[in-house]
Amino acid sequence: MTDDLTLLRAVHDMYDTLDPPPADLADRVLFTLGLEDLEFELMRLQETLQPVGARGPETASTVTFSAESLTVMVTVSDSGPQRHRIDGWIAPGGALRVELRTPRGVHETQADVDGRFAFAEVPSGLVQIMIHPTSGATVPLHRPVVTPPVQL
Repeated sequence: MTDDLTLLRAVHDMYDTLDPPPADLADRVLFTLGLEDLEFELMRLQETLQPVGARGPETASTVTFSAESLTVMVTVSDSGPQRHRIDGWIAPGGALRVELRTPRGVHETQADVDGRFAFAEVPSGLVQIMIHPTSGATVPLHRPVVTPPVQL
């Protein structure tokens, strides 16, 4: 039995040295599990973050997510040290309630009738965008749609 435990400890130590888990793994899991009690549709990543033309030293990247009922394109640009601005477009356009989930809290805004929304001064880290069914909106959502977590 002791030989088995010694061997298992050696294997554990080897993996802990060669391939340690990310330091923020527990935070990522807890962040994702924050949605576990909700019924929602998970959007699919269509296009990964790609640099887009920007003037000067600032950088911007675009990512597109899709669900059965809508598509969301998001542009992320730097707005300061460890800060970002998120500009998004929902298609088809509609005045829907949009939530930005971060480990530090939830921020809400309303997309305009063309589906545009924005969040300024978003800190670096994991973020998730959730779009909620909204009464009177032209987009017929039956349940919230949410993006996978994205690292800014």
